[in-house]
Amino acid sequence: MQSILRYFKKADYTIWLICTLLSITMSAGLRAQEIGTEQVRFMNTPLLFSKNGQKYQQLLAEYLSDKSGKITFRSGGKELLSSAVTRGENRFLLTLPAVSSPEEITLQTTIDNGEPLYHKVMVVPPKRWTVYLVQHSHTDIGYTRPQSEILAEQMRYIDYALDYCDQTDNMPDDARFRWSCESSWVTREYIRTRPASQLDRLFQRIRERRIEVTGMFANMSEIVGEHTLVDLLQPLKEIRDLGIQVTTAMQNDVNGVAWSMPDLFRNSGVKYLIMGINETRSIRPFEIPTCFWWEAPSGARLLAFRGEHYMTGNFYNIGNEEMDFIPLIRGISELEGKGYPFDRIGLQFSGYFTDNAPPSTAACAFVKEWNATYESPRLRLAVASEFMEYVEKNHAGELPVYRKAWLDWWTDGFGSVSRETAEIRKTENAIEQDEGVFSVISMLDGDLPTEMEKKIGHVKENIIFFAEHTVGAAESIESPFSENSVKQWLQKGAYAWEAVKKETLLREEALARLQPFLFKADFPVINVINPLGWDRSGTVRVFIDSGIVPSDKRVRITDIATGKEVPFQLIAKRTEGAYWMLEVSDVPALGCKALRIDRANEPVLPDTVADDAVLENRYYRLEIDKRSGAVNSLIDKKLNLELVDSNNPYQLGQPVRESSEKRDTPPFHRTVSHNVRIEKGVKGAIWESIKIFYGMPGFGGAGEGAEKGIELEVRLYRNTRKIEFAYRAHKEIVTDPEALYIAFPFSLPDSRIVFETTGGTLTWGEQLPGSSSDWNVAQNFVSVRGSKGQIVLVSNEVPLWHFSDFNMGKFERFPQPGEPWLYSWVMNNYWFTNFRAYQEGSFSWSYQLTSTDDTTNAFAVRFARGERNSFATRTLPAGMQASGEALLRTLNINGPANAPLIHIRPSFRKRSVVLHFREVDGLPAEIQLSPANATVTIRKVTEINSLGEETGAAGSTIRLVPYEVKFIEVEI
Repeated sequence: MQSILRYFKKADYTIWLICTLLSITMSAGLRAQEIGTEQVRFMNTPLLFSKNGQKYQQLLAEYLSDKSGKITFRSGGKELLSSAVTRGENRFLLTLPAVSSPEEITLQTTIDNGEPLYHKVMVVPPKRWTVYLVQHSHTDIGYTRPQSEILAEQMRYIDYALDYCDQTDNMPDDARFRWSCESSWVTREYIRTRPASQLDRLFQRIRERRIEVTGMFANMSEIVGEHTLVDLLQPLKEIRDLGIQVTTAMQNDVNGVAWSMPDLFRNSGVKYLIMGINETRSIRPFEIPTCFWWEAPSGARLLAFRGEHYMTGNFYNIGNEEMDFIPLIRGISELEGKGYPFDRIGLQFSGYFTDNAPPSTAACAFVKEWNATYESPRLRLAVASEFMEYVEKNHAGELPVYRKAWLDWWTDGFGSVSRETAEIRKTENAIEQDEGVFSVISMLDGDLPTEMEKKIGHVKENIIFFAEHTVGAAESIESPFSENSVKQWLQKGAYAWEAVKKETLLREEALARLQPFLFKADFPVINVINPLGWDRSGTVRVFIDSGIVPSDKRVRITDIATGKEVPFQLIAKRTEGAYWMLEVSDVPALGCKALRIDRANEPVLPDTVADDAVLENRYYRLEIDKRSGAVNSLIDKKLNLELVDSNNPYQLGQPVRESSEKRDTPPFHRTVSHNVRIEKGVKGAIWESIKIFYGMPGFGGAGEGAEKGIELEVRLYRNTRKIEFAYRAHKEIVTDPEALYIAFPFSLPDSRIVFETTGGTLTWGEQLPGSSSDWNVAQNFVSVRGSKGQIVLVSNEVPLWHFSDFNMGKFERFPQPGEPWLYSWVMNNYWFTNFRAYQEGSFSWSYQLTSTDDTTNAFAVRFARGERNSFATRTLPAGMQASGEALLRTLNINGPANAPLIHIRPSFRKRSVVLHFREVDGLPAEIQLSPANATVTIRKVTEINSLGEETGAAGSTIRLVPYEVKFIEVEI
């Protein structure tokens, strides 16, 4: 995406590109001598050719001159070349008889009529290379043009590719046009919309390996979870059903990929991963292009290639109408000098030097001319998998193995669209809950039409489109109010709001279809549904109409199954009803529990106002510093520990604003609010709270009486080990570089920072070296874990974190463990392109905190998923007679806590559900499935892959090895 702006946005970027392509690596066989401000350099190349029965090789000579003139090269008294020079960089190929072993020679250089210069150069035998050139169009959904235009043009490129295959059929095989489809979304839509005759052409070219289909829907950020990535792969199912085998996934531009991908691709036919990384605002793993076995925590693996930039071939002049071999010669020679181990490599390029580029046949002529000139290196226009097949066949056993997360540097840009990112994360969890409800309906043999699958798919694809790496226009920062910038952001943001709107309707439909099975009585009932795979307790927010529960009258809510009173608390009132918070217990997995509402004619009593500085219950004591408005002390009474580190200059929950004069370049300036107001909160049945208001530059409102600054309500839950930090910021439009953090400087003996990335849990610093370390994305939780326990912190809205310090600009390849200090990175506008330059209006987000002596991943996963995946509810008014079950169960999932059910969904094509399990603590696990309802009978249990394809029988006992991921279909 940033390929063009990185190099051509400004004049200094153009100069950088030229310097990069012409920079010199001092390696064996290269010598340089300065002449005033001038330099002569020599480099061995792999060029080899024959003439008149004699083999020759060539050296590359480079001469940087400050004036025009003439240069002459000689060896052994024989003139090799005499040529005019111009001011600047001059490059020449010097032809020598090929050597069979290293041989030192003396080269003589004469500049104009000056004294000869002598250079000792070690000439080495040319390495016989094969270079696979892979043409593709990098799919930015936006950036170059509005999002609405991209799919049409990308599908049209496949039409062009078919024509170009036809046009080059008579060329030498290596020079024939070939095309790799980077996005499976584009391929799927092409297959859905093109006539049969055109598809016949496509399928024929795929069989001939002139066109290849690859396996990633789009080039993804890290803001979505592993169950959404399952849906990312669903185009593969349609493509495979047509008999097209897909072996390769391409993730380009972005510089990381979800750790769950080896698990999700397992048994799908996809075994190769090619990463064409753009190093803008990042560093890359490894110093040179590297093939390695990349493993998920389970040991599932992909043969991965950390390649060069996805337009490296364009940097080397591949595809230009005017042929110039020198850039490619220099690029291959530098690779060899850096110690690249193989004699083959795959390089990507596009038909034109731009993202979303159409295909071109210019490279065909380039390859034909090159191969007619040189015996080595051999160039070949190839599809993406050809190089990977060579590596697998010839080097598989010698490749290094990395079982480490490949974390993305670019997801930080989603901090520039905080509101929509929060909505996507919440909607992603909401659709997971909906699928749980639909699964319950399916198991109860309820009405579940197949068109529901399309409705769910529509929501999920909007989530995926928002999470795709392209957010806005190329000029989004330098011209944030231009028509193109505004159009592209509105279209990108529309993905989020479309998902929100459609999920809301889908939730209503799910609950309506479940309603015939819910408990009804001659009194009002709240049915609480648990769509997760384990019995759980917790809080749930519910809106109840005034006709059922008047907000000004006292009520009593009772758990019908146990007869126990249910704590509840009024949150907010509206004319037609009110929002309530309920605290429910032991709601069955994939089932529901009914609560009885009894009304009284007595007026509701106001909540008792809490203290304005101290909150305390039987679990914690929390103290607010009235000067900073942050928590300066948090004592865990069970652990007998102070959890706040007083050595940090910031306090727990304190907002920190950061700014920089040069976008994301040091120095950074950090400030806190010195205008703090603290108010008493509430002391209800569920929590007591303190409210804090901060004045902060960049946060306020327009007009008299407008809300100002940042608000925080600290909520200490009365009956459970939980503290909540609920924020609201009122953002002013600011295009100067700025960021907002919330500090959580914890103290815990012998501790380290652990977080859940997409598909696994890791200790910070143990990721793939060179992958993102300045900032990271948490899928569900961040934990400070030590010898005496762990502190778990969850945010449903904010995914970005800095660990141990404010880390902007460090770019550490091997980050070292530091203090257990967490900084939630709420928002920023630090990018120079693509992302938003400003945010505006009110935005709410929150964190839930707990601490425990249980240091397992299982505890953290369950706490986090319980907080992020709320219960669903259905409130029913009083009816004529009772029906349904007050405690409804469907399927028993009996297994250890370390093997949670990650996701459940109905198959829709038959009465079955698909279960997605992941073992999280590195221990074997055994799960027993059994019916929990008379209407549920388990007829068949099958192990499937992520695409829903059968891979083997499973039985009602499911066994997981450490960290294993399994998909199980249960037919009812």
